Amino acid sequence: MTTQTSSVASTAVSLIPPPTEIDNAHKVYSVAIACIILGIIGSVTVIARLAQRGHARAFGADDYAIIPGLLFYIGWTAMAAYVNLNAGVGKPLWEITLGEYSVWYKGIVGSSLIYPAMTTSIRISVLFLYYRTFAVQMPNMRIILWVLIILQGIYLVVFSIMPGFICHPLDRAWTSITERHVYCNDWYYYYLSVALYSCSMAFDGILLFIPLYPISTLHLPLRKRIGIAVIFMMGAGASVAAAYKLAIFVLQMKRIDEINPLWLQYEMSRITPPQFDDYGRTFWIPSQVEPCVALIGTSIPALRHLFVERKQQLSAYYSKNSKQRSSASRSGGFRSEHNRHSTSQLVNGLEDGEDLLRREYLELRDRGESR
Repeated sequence: MTTQTSSVASTAVSLIPPPTEIDNAHKVYSVAIACIILGIIGSVTVIARLAQRGHARAFGADDYAIIPGLLFYIGWTAMAAYVNLNAGVGKPLWEITLGEYSVWYKGIVGSSLIYPAMTTSIRISVLFLYYRTFAVQMPNMRIILWVLIILQGIYLVVFSIMPGFICHPLDRAWTSITERHVYCNDWYYYYLSVALYSCSMAFDGILLFIPLYPISTLHLPLRKRIGIAVIFMMGAGASVAAAYKLAIFVLQMKRIDEINPLWLQYEMSRITPPQFDDYGRTFWIPSQVEPCVALIGTSIPALRHLFVERKQQLSAYYSKNSKQRSSASRSGGFRSEHNRHSTSQLVNGLEDGEDLLRREYLELRDRGESR
């Protein structure tokens, strides 16, 4: 018995401890760069949407609801960039110091707390958009949308509280790295994450298909109805990213026994999940893509009007220049009249043929009105 104990102790002593100095010679920065770029794209898109709505004096409940989502996303992006730059993400696991692992686990806990609030805000914005678009024409839709809004509130409360039980106390996740297994339950975190991502995917899937029925009842050509449906469905397109995130998270957990033999020579291999070797690509990238897609999708309807307005302004500008050039030419009378007529048709076509959603409030026209 004594011999066996001595053998185990000897094996433990022979393991290589984590380094004490940070060495980024083998670090890959692509994940951090991708998170920053996606964060800028998503944030700028929403800011442009809010600016367009403010300029058109068409601010609605969906715009106010997206503001917290934008702020959470900016905070999420800052956290993702900080963790990926300072937690050793992108380096071989045996080159990560205890201090870097501490930052790593802070990011895990922080993402568990921010994600529910961020996704709730985005989905409520989509629901309010549906409400002001469809509820007037379809009173029954109001009940469905309010039920979904209430469910979002429950989702937020439940999944904001549950991460607090990952560790007892919670700060042990990053203050006691070598004894984390004593205070933290990795399987609790796993099942909590699966439940969280599954609920998110289910809600996003519902939002994806809600617009299909009311849009199908519009008395418009099929091509235009499909175009409107695509615009609205892109707001809930994050369901695809959520499905990918859930799938890759579950698949990664199956690697619990796939440990690099070289990594087994280090002390931290006994307390660090082997999935961490690819954590940037399998967690941070999908987690950054999902809200980015949702924010862009929810902003497309408002930005569409911005593009239509700019197109009309350019058409008017070229029409004016064409008129001035034609009036200066003695032989350009007929051509000038033809250009004015063509430009007038183009502008009218944009207003009557393409602008199916009202500029001021993004509201579908009466279902009985045919273009």
